[in-house]
Amino acid sequence: MTTLLDAQVRYVPAPALTPGAGATPVLSVRDLHTHFHASRGLVKAVDGVSFDLMPGQRLAIVGESGSGKSVTAMSLLRLIGYPGKIAGGQVLLNGRDVLGLSTNELNAVRGREVAMVFQDAMTALNPVLRVSDQITAPMRRHLGISAAEARRRGIEFLRQVGIPAPETRFDAYPHQLSGGMRQRVMIAMALSCNPKLLIADEPTTALDVTIQAQIVELLKRLSDAHGTAVLFITHDMGLVARFADLVAVMYAGRIVEIGPAATLFENPRHPYTQGLLRSIPPMTGPRPDRLMQIEGAPPDLAKPITGCAFAARCLHTVQRCLVDRPPLLPLSAVQEMHAGHATACWVQPDPAVQPPTSMASSGVAA
Repeated sequence: MTTLLDAQVRYVPAPALTPGAGATPVLSVRDLHTHFHASRGLVKAVDGVSFDLMPGQRLAIVGESGSGKSVTAMSLLRLIGYPGKIAGGQVLLNGRDVLGLSTNELNAVRGREVAMVFQDAMTALNPVLRVSDQITAPMRRHLGISAAEARRRGIEFLRQVGIPAPETRFDAYPHQLSGGMRQRVMIAMALSCNPKLLIADEPTTALDVTIQAQIVELLKRLSDAHGTAVLFITHDMGLVARFADLVAVMYAGRIVEIGPAATLFENPRHPYTQGLLRSIPPMTGPRPDRLMQIEGAPPDLAKPITGCAFAARCLHTVQRCLVDRPPLLPLSAVQEMHAGHATACWVQPDPAVQPPTSMASSGVAA
């Protein structure tokens, strides 16, 4: 049987994770809520997100723009500014609740225990400071090393991330580097203090496909080499297939499906996940005249949502979907490879079955 994996995305398996007995997560997120007070109402950008990330594990969070991916990442480091507010939940980093830390304690954690690579390196880097100043500052602050040692380590990190002639480019300004090099500088800065967790928020935005592949392979290699857990945020399922060993799919501020990457690509159970995969051009076999698209638009998060948030766009909607909100529950599976796979869907259609072509055939009462 041909799966969505065969037809749409070629999954590149990551090394199997075998955490020891009693291994604790680097990051545990429990029932996280982040709200924004807007003129049109209270926007629930993150609405009850929970997941665990183990040491050395690579988790990709995917979904459309506006699904809550970046807000989730910013919430983990308490970078949400007015009019936003973290309204509830826990963010446990190495066992400590980040949401309960003082400002001084939080500043000691950022950059040392957890680091972040932002979307646009040109705006994330300070344009009036040399690369050397921006890389050595966190090392001197968090590691307490000398200026000479920080410079030596900084040049070595530029070499590790694949920047040619790092001794020369170490003293360059950001505008003197290409987009790909600036993104590599951001990665070098993030890894300079050997954090246990790296958050990469769409690090390949505005880069061409060749550089995108290089950046993803670089993050994968550095994660394996340093044992760093990585939270990778993107909307590109192709990059996810190359990088992640665990995938969480977000929609309307919630995780609607989560599981091992191989399982999710081969056996997606939520209609939204299936729609994302079917919208990717196939790598093998005949090419369709027109790619399938997910009709409609995401819901307005400032308005109350009754039932499943995806119901209005789903081709499999039944009456219960319009009334009851489905919880994120584990799937019952015989095979061990499906362990850890969960979805928030009342229907869970078979991915091998072609969906109906209109809502009229989905069984929803008018």
